[in-house]
Amino acid sequence: MHRIVFVFALVAVGLVLGLSRPSHAAAGWCWPSCSSYGILGPGTSTYNGCWYAFGEVCSGWAYWSVNGVAKACYPGCDGWSNTSGQILYGFESWGRIRGRFTTYSGTRYIRPSDVGMGGYLRAQVSHWTGSSSKINAAAVG
Repeated sequence: MHRIVFVFALVAVGLVLGLSRPSHAAAGWCWPSCSSYGILGPGTSTYNGCWYAFGEVCSGWAYWSVNGVAKACYPGCDGWSNTSGQILYGFESWGRIRGRFTTYSGTRYIRPSDVGMGGYLRAQVSHWTGSSSKINAAAVG
């Protein structure tokens, strides 16, 4: 009888663990934090050796798999959710910086392979033109 109860308990624990939802993946890098937005403008810097000394935020060096940026309607949006500030989001290596431009408010993702990069990189977001942007950036490896 004890053996049947033990097997039943073991199966029940296995079902609970097997059917439970996995926890959300934690970001390896976030700016300004993983739960807030910051203003990215021509004077913004993370002071850690980004490609551009100012107007850019970047992660440390790692093997990143995706970089994401959430851009708010700041200081405002037109009827198509475009802001007046353009950003470049992507990756940088010792020799180049590559990514995509956007003025759109919303969330965008990019992988290193989307822009012909791979290996040991920095995830980055740069202010490009126009007004400052209110963003949250995060990268995972």
